[in-house]
Amino acid sequence: MAIRSAIGATRLRLARQMLTEAVLLSAAGAALGVLVALVITKGVAATPALSIPMLHAVRIDASALWFAMTVALLTGVLFGIVPAFQVSGRDDHDALKDSTRGASEGARGKWIRSVLTISEIAVACVLVVGAGLLLRSFLLLLDVDLGFQPDRAAAWRIETGQRLKTFPERLAYHQRLVREIERLPGVDSVGLTDTLPLSRNRTWSVRAKGVVYGRGQLPLAFPRMVDAGYLTTMKIPLVAGRHFTNHDTGDAQKVLIVNETMAKKMWPNGNVVGQFVLMNNSDWQVVGVVKNVRHGSLEQEGESEMYMPITQQPDWGSLDLVVRSRMTPASLAPEVRAALRRTDPALPVSDFQTLGELVQRAVSPRRFVLQVLGAFAVAALILASLGIYAVVSYSVGQRMQEFGIRMALGASGADVVRRVMMKTLALTATGIVIGLCGSLAVSKALSALLYGIESTDVVTFAAMATVLTGVALVAGYVPARRATRIDLASVLRGA
Repeated sequence: MAIRSAIGATRLRLARQMLTEAVLLSAAGAALGVLVALVITKGVAATPALSIPMLHAVRIDASALWFAMTVALLTGVLFGIVPAFQVSGRDDHDALKDSTRGASEGARGKWIRSVLTISEIAVACVLVVGAGLLLRSFLLLLDVDLGFQPDRAAAWRIETGQRLKTFPERLAYHQRLVREIERLPGVDSVGLTDTLPLSRNRTWSVRAKGVVYGRGQLPLAFPRMVDAGYLTTMKIPLVAGRHFTNHDTGDAQKVLIVNETMAKKMWPNGNVVGQFVLMNNSDWQVVGVVKNVRHGSLEQEGESEMYMPITQQPDWGSLDLVVRSRMTPASLAPEVRAALRRTDPALPVSDFQTLGELVQRAVSPRRFVLQVLGAFAVAALILASLGIYAVVSYSVGQRMQEFGIRMALGASGADVVRRVMMKTLALTATGIVIGLCGSLAVSKALSALLYGIESTDVVTFAAMATVLTGVALVAGYVPARRATRIDLASVLRGA
């Protein structure tokens, strides 16, 4: 640029050239990014694993394209006009001195490139820490005790509409469906429930018999209407007492099973089995205690829950039929559908859902955030590694004569590599230190999305520093190694 200016190029012409190059590069990058975004958006919108409202309707439309191209052009102008001013405002004599034969790179250019590289590393540090925290939190969340076993189990929604008018008709109808499914080969157990885990919830007021509660202190519990086979089908462990049986009919003593949380809250002194609960002007006897089930979300510990037999509690409409089998749900599904249609040809049998899919949908919003931030972190790592490689490679190219002279005076190739790598590590360490400060602020903002770990998790921060250092070493080693393979004779002649 100094030579162009010296032979007559105007400052406007030089600035226009820099702006043109910057805008072209930015536009080319935006075009490639739009192609990648089209593929990713279609894949994300089509996946059933993510339960995000209106996600299936997401498309890249004209507004999104205009926004992307506008940002790309503004980026090109913004980051092209700064070097354009630098080029047009430089003293040609100083610039030519920086580029004389045998000179190393100019101090100003070296400083600017170092600052840009440090900035890339710092940004990558922030994104990698955020993605790392979310990843560790996500893995811990998947490892929680659900309170039930989702493997080898699937559920069908039984929608009978308004055809069954009375409670005895509804009860007999669903019991007939259960008996039909139980006869299928490969079926281990079948159960009915009005509410599957990780789905809808409602609360009822309850009171322990013989306990006086103050105003506004009446306990609340989540009611679950189930049949005698549901708890065993879901493999919800029984802690004390017994399961429901076929003898728990409408004419028998009304019974219920409570979870551990409800047992501890209402009867903190123990002796839960045999106690009575007053509900809807009736006495319900506790016959069993089961482990907590995460009904609301994977992040929430089990709240107070009570299970009541569908034979004794008519407050239910549509039910979910849960089937546990030695077969895979996909291979079992046609047999179950056929059995349901044999029992009731008018029954609208919707597609089944596995209990594993329930769990996956429950964590899908968290997974989506993790995937988005993870993609940004990977992109930032790639940009940081390219930035380090570009700076070190350019620096090595500028210092070839220096390295040649050093090697001619007795320096070994390992000495040259060590010098280059020390500079690389210095840039990386500076970027990591700056990035750590930004990471602490970002991690606090992410604390609401974390589960099981602190926002200042030492393991994540240490892993981030290790990953970035490893990326920097790889990016810096290639040009450093190339510096040891120079032709001393040609380099010294050039000096």
